[in-house]
Formats: sequence, C-alpha cells, structure tokens
Amino acid sequence: MKSTLFNPLKALAISGILLFASCDKEESLPASQLNETEETSQEVDLTSTLEDMDEVILTGFQRQGFADRSLVTLEEDLCEKVNIEWLPTAKKMIIDFGDGCTSPRGVSRKGKIIVTYTGRYWTPGSVITSTFEDFYVDDRKIEGIRVLTNEGFNPNDKFFTFKAVVEGGKITWPDGTFRTFESRHVKRIFLPNSERGIIYKVSGGSKGINRNGNEYVVEITSPLIFSERCIRSGVRIPSEGTIALRLESKGEMQIDFGSESCDREVSITRAGETKTVILPRS
Repeated sequence: MKSTLFNPLKALAISGILLFASCDKEESLPASQLNETEETSQEVDLTSTLEDMDEVILTGFQRQGFADRSLVTLEEDLCEKVNIEWLPTAKKMIIDFGDGCTSPRGVSRKGKIIVTYTGRYWTPGSVITSTFEDFYVDDRKIEGIRVLTNEGFNPNDKFFTFKAVVEGGKITWPDGTFRTFESRHVKRIFLPNSERGIIYKVSGGSKGINRNGNEYVVEITSPLIFSERCIRSGVRIPSEGTIALRLESKGEMQIDFGSESCDREVSITRAGETKTVILPRS
C-alpha cells in the first residue's frame, strides 16, 4: 500500500512552482520597483494628458483661423467625427468628441472641452480657460479648470512663453481609482526650423493625492522636453528632463527621461539605487 504521509518539503516545492506559475513578468518585479513605476506612470499620464489637451485646443483655434498660421501650424490629430462649435460673440469654443472616437495617432477621446478666450492664441496677454464636460482621454476622465496665459514672445530664441495653471484637477482611471492635482507650469513653445519640428519645454510642478490616497509633490528639476518628432511617432512622453517626486511616507524619487530619445525608457533613483524601467502604455 502507498504511503499517505504528508511530506512538507514536497508540498513546499509544489507551492513554490504554483506561485511562480501564477505570476507574470510585472508581478515578479520587486514591490518597490512596481510602486516606483506606478508613481512615475501616473505623473507621465498627467503631463502628457495636459499637453494633449493644449494641442487639441490649438487645433481648434487653427480651424477657425484664430491662430497665426505663419508662426506655428500643428499637424492635426483629431478624429473625423469631432465637432467644433465656434461662438465668437461669447468668445467661446466647444470641442465635442461625442460618445468617443480615436485619432489617427491612436488617442481615444470623448466628451467636451469648453474653451473661453480673451484673444488669439499667439497674442501676448491672451488668456485661454478650459473646462470639461464628461471628457475622457484613453478612458481616463479629466476634470478641473486649466488656464493658459500667453506671456509673450522671445524674438532671439524664437519661443513663446505660457503660464499654465490647473485648479481642481482630477484624473479617474477605468477601475475607479483617481489622482487629484493642482499644477503650476511654465511652458515654452519653440518655433520649428528647417531641422526639427515644434519643441515644448515645460518647468514647474504639481501636487495632490495619488491613486493610493497618499499626498505627493512633484518638482521639475530639469525642463521636460516634448518634441513634435516623438509625438508624431506615437510616443507622448518627455524625451528629455528630470523630475523629483516626493511621496508621503515614501521619500523622494528622481526620474530621468534621458536625452533626445523617443522611447518609454526612464531611470528611477531612490535611496541611492537606480533602476531603468519601460513605462507601460496608458
């Protein structure tokens, strides 16, 4: 008769095999790295979404002839079914994506962006205020008030400066978790030349509560560079720059986006240890 005695070593081995078989590559990463990657992804989602909304609004102005095409003309990335309602008497524009559509570069948007303005996009002193009505980008709901103020043009280095402020900001993911934020950024838009397209250089920072309910503060320690070349290739994250992210009870992380690279690879340093990770797509 076969023995039915319990063999603890054999059971332990089987348990270990089952445990590792149930884990995918991401779950096999150290818990600290998962947390760092998640925090970095949240911040990238925020900055990239803000840049995307600014481009959508500028495209709306272009379509109405309310942006000086001799300065900057963006390549449109709007789906065909978008409806732009222009209300010049009220100095208002409503960009309506309806129940959703996907742009040529693969960005999914639905709902409305409601824009009020005091003047043309490229006119120094113009203030452009955006609010949102059931507005989603890639299934993330966007809320808050974003105010862009044109602070003028630098004729020597060929860039416009915008002050960008968000109050009451909130991003909600499909699983119901959300991140609140307030941000203060200075954004320089460099005019294209014969060698490159438009370059956006962003400094400043943000603060709020992350998806896990922890307070955070972000400071851009070296300006974040968004290049038209990378955006056109489908990579809408900074190609250069560094940020410091301080998380409640977790200390500080330094996030480095590299130098002039159109990829999703970043270096994250915390407590003297540096890891290189590939950020997941939103």
